[in-house]
Amino acid sequence: MQVELKSLKGDVIKKISASDDIWKHPFNDVLVHQVVVAQLSNKRQGTSNTLRRKDASYSTAKLRNQKGGGRARVGSRSSHVLGNSVAHGPHPRSYKKKILKKVKNASIKMALSEKMKEGTVTIIDKLNVKDISTKKLNKIINDLDLPKKSHMLLEKSEINESILKSSSNIPNVKTIQADLINTYDLLNSNHLLITEEGFKKIEEIWGKKKVKKWKLDL
Repeated sequence: MQVELKSLKGDVIKKISASDDIWKHPFNDVLVHQVVVAQLSNKRQGTSNTLRRKDASYSTAKLRNQKGGGRARVGSRSSHVLGNSVAHGPHPRSYKKKILKKVKNASIKMALSEKMKEGTVTIIDKLNVKDISTKKLNKIINDLDLPKKSHMLLEKSEINESILKSSSNIPNVKTIQADLINTYDLLNSNHLLITEEGFKKIEEIWGKKKVKKWKLDL
């Protein structure tokens, strides 16, 4: 397939070829949902903790007689009934979910294909922001007629301090390396702004690999 390569002013420079395997991949909502749930789960720290009865540092002596007082039975001071501990409360645990590499890669292709299908992908030749200037970067986004919530994908070598700091001052604009994209961020963005270098990096990493065929000399 062919996609448009635009300048910073939004003019079409030329058309470049794009891999159908990446940008026209069939969408599977069950697989994508599985990956997104696992990704969000892996972000959880799992450090919540509550005091158990055995952890409460109080005397274990019975507070009052079991019978004859006309009041409810009560045990030691550490009882959760008295608010000093929690019954069945949260404790530190791991929420990590394993994602197969081929499933993760497939979900990224599906997310990219869905964005391309929606027409919310813009590929530019380069992004020149030499100085830290939110104003200049905002002007580029406005010239390209992009929504406020955009996702900028750049090649590793292209992300410099000026771009990172300029984009960090713009609400709902996230800058990420092209080789570090993930399914959740792709689907959570309204628009993808990709440099030509970043586009080539995506094609290189997630494109179809040619398998070498070995011949045996008999």
